[in-house]
Amino acid sequence: MENIQEQFNANKTGDFLLAPGEYQGPLLIDRPGVFDGGNATLWSADGPVLTIAADNVTIKNLRIELAGGDNGAGTALQFQAGNPDSINLENVEVKGAVCGFAPEAENWTLPGLIALGNFAADTENTFTLQLEAAAAAQLECNVRGVRLAPLSLMPGANTITLTVSEMRHNTILYGEIMVKTRVSRRIYITGKALTEAQVHNEGQAVPNGPAVSLPVQMTAPLEMLAPDIDDSNVQHIKRGQRLSVKEWQNSVLKIALEYQTEDAQLDIDGYCFMLQGGRVRRDEDLIFFGNTESQGGAVKMSQVNDRPLTLVELAKAPADVERIAVCYSIYGDNQTQRFSAVKGAVVRIFSADKEIYRFALDELYEEKTAVAVEIYRYKGEWKMNFVGAGYHSGLRHLCESYGVNIE
Repeated sequence: MENIQEQFNANKTGDFLLAPGEYQGPLLIDRPGVFDGGNATLWSADGPVLTIAADNVTIKNLRIELAGGDNGAGTALQFQAGNPDSINLENVEVKGAVCGFAPEAENWTLPGLIALGNFAADTENTFTLQLEAAAAAQLECNVRGVRLAPLSLMPGANTITLTVSEMRHNTILYGEIMVKTRVSRRIYITGKALTEAQVHNEGQAVPNGPAVSLPVQMTAPLEMLAPDIDDSNVQHIKRGQRLSVKEWQNSVLKIALEYQTEDAQLDIDGYCFMLQGGRVRRDEDLIFFGNTESQGGAVKMSQVNDRPLTLVELAKAPADVERIAVCYSIYGDNQTQRFSAVKGAVVRIFSADKEIYRFALDELYEEKTAVAVEIYRYKGEWKMNFVGAGYHSGLRHLCESYGVNIE
């Protein structure tokens, strides 16, 4: 774990850019300037996690987390300088209290998790939620098929109606509600659609709103990704990092791609190559939507809400397979559809139901195809290389480089 205070103190300029990842606090910012968290997480077991002791400070793109406590228990962010109005917060998420930022209220008591339990499949369900707000706030929900009303909280007790649209049997519901003031606070929601479960009809259904493109529904039981509720222990990976996966080589590794795009016609497919000496042994070593499972079952390709999902069981990998490359390609020959149109692409890696690694597929622009992750043997041990490299020329060049014949 990198010492974030030493990094900050060593930087003598006003502005500071943090590399993506996870950093243990506490951190004291005692000079004006811009602190760009790079979407990293700053955490500490004790508060305050981040203290601002200077005026004219901008904090952006940062998650500040008081580990081990519920939302609102202990201080995540505090201000000790003279003019709180000179502090600018942009895309800042907190878990814990925010102190000294008038008019930001301190005493939030939001739940960390709302568990809907089991609800009836193939029909609409409505739930009534009670949220206690310390100040006025706005609600945002990123869960496909879930609608909220009202989207504004008033100070005090609030009754919120949550409507879940029709979901197939055995669908896992997982996602987040964001409560937004000057900062954001996250509430996870979970549930499961079952044919035999009762219909929830606790209020008037919220009318249909705009579609949300984030993938959250999990379908077939083998393919369920039940993400860890608290992701503070998820390791955020940088491009080029190599890590041992020996600990998980006897379990199922689930590699999921999540992304957003405003182009409704843009689809990204997953491709997995089983390699010996850098090339496939046979054409069947390419696992994709036309050949969804390798011989012996070491690699399977599936989808979750039209997003590619790769299942890898290293214990089943043939002895002569030295490397498994997990790749993604934008479908079709439309040359205007490139990774520049893809937002927030992230590879999430799970062992069983626990997320272990998260890797942002950023810095891809004109490419149509990308090698995301390679799993390889080294001295009898499986390791993982986070590549994140792209091909402008698309899928054909990638396949040919791995020895796959393209007709």
